[in-house]
Amino acid sequence: MKRLLATLCLTLTATTAFAFDSTRRAERIAVLRGPHEIQSAMADALRRELRQRGYDAFDAERTYEEVMDDGAVYADYFVEFASAQPSTYDSAVVGVGGRHADVGIGRVTSSMHVEVRLYDAETMELIASENLAKKKSSWMPTSVGIGGGVFYAVIGLPFERAQERKVARAAAREAAAFVIGTIRGQ
Repeated sequence: MKRLLATLCLTLTATTAFAFDSTRRAERIAVLRGPHEIQSAMADALRRELRQRGYDAFDAERTYEEVMDDGAVYADYFVEFASAQPSTYDSAVVGVGGRHADVGIGRVTSSMHVEVRLYDAETMELIASENLAKKKSSWMPTSVGIGGGVFYAVIGLPFERAQERKVARAAAREAAAFVIGTIRGQ
């Protein structure tokens, strides 16, 4: 009985080991840098999304122009974010105050329109491009005021940047789906 159990364990281990395909490597996707800060936030989120889905995504540390001048091929694909500029605005603001303090709460809406371009790394030929648009709204504190009879100060809170980063992450998730769909469709 012990020999049968040992033989069964060895057989299961051997068949499981043959199930792994070590000859297949992950597609290497280099994410190109852009001139705006929000593009780097989107690139970070895109790399994270692609890695979670099994791709070898990394920062190219170059812009499109630098890659064209350099000519080095160290990836299978390049991804570029073109014209990614977020816009953030308050659509409604409500202030609640007392004698010594007040708080402003507003509905902050952020939107982003971005063009995602996917290039073949060997030829730098544009494989596909997609225009993405994302929009998010939420209620959040926009200002805080503190003071007394002589002195009163109001401080604007920088939650708009957090809202922009949230929109950038949502756009990056959609961009990852576009990139993976295009690569698998070839």
